[in-house]
Amino acid sequence: MNRDMRDFFLMCLYTGARRSNVLGMRWEDIDFSINEWRIPDTKNGEPVRIPLIGEALEILSDRSWLKDSSIPWVFPGHGKSGCLVSPQKAWKKILDRAGLKNLRIHDLRRTLASYQAIAGTSLLIIGKSLGHKSPQSTAIYARLSNDPVRASMESALDFYRKGKEVDNNIDYESINFFGGGNGDGE
Repeated sequence: MNRDMRDFFLMCLYTGARRSNVLGMRWEDIDFSINEWRIPDTKNGEPVRIPLIGEALEILSDRSWLKDSSIPWVFPGHGKSGCLVSPQKAWKKILDRAGLKNLRIHDLRRTLASYQAIAGTSLLIIGKSLGHKSPQSTAIYARLSNDPVRASMESALDFYRKGKEVDNNIDYESINFFGGGNGDGE
């Protein structure tokens, strides 16, 4: 696979941006002083600011010769638009080599969001990183893994245990947290 295609697919993964936005990425929209990419035209009609992480910045640095040659596109192409248009052939080659089927370029975007969710990132932050207007658009990532839920529960119980060790005068067993009954859940 050529370098342009490799860089394009990795940029889709590292930014979580839509294919069309990465295809149309312009040097003028990248602010290296704050490591941020401003996408002026998005699916939801509002500009989005994407933080650029180390790997994305490395790709941009490797491609900076394009910027220096006054080419406006990060991923230039040979068509009328001037930017790369259709990465489908290269994507198909990747899938064929890997023996994969039914995987779309958009799944790179979903992969970033899925790993954010698995790492325990809040849906609000995931939604912001994807440029979602609506929490419902991001809600699908809440179902991915119980690991962050488990970690949160363990953290809460650790806090409870530490408090129990500190204040031995409280009989935690007899506290009725739910109201009514005799304190044992009845």
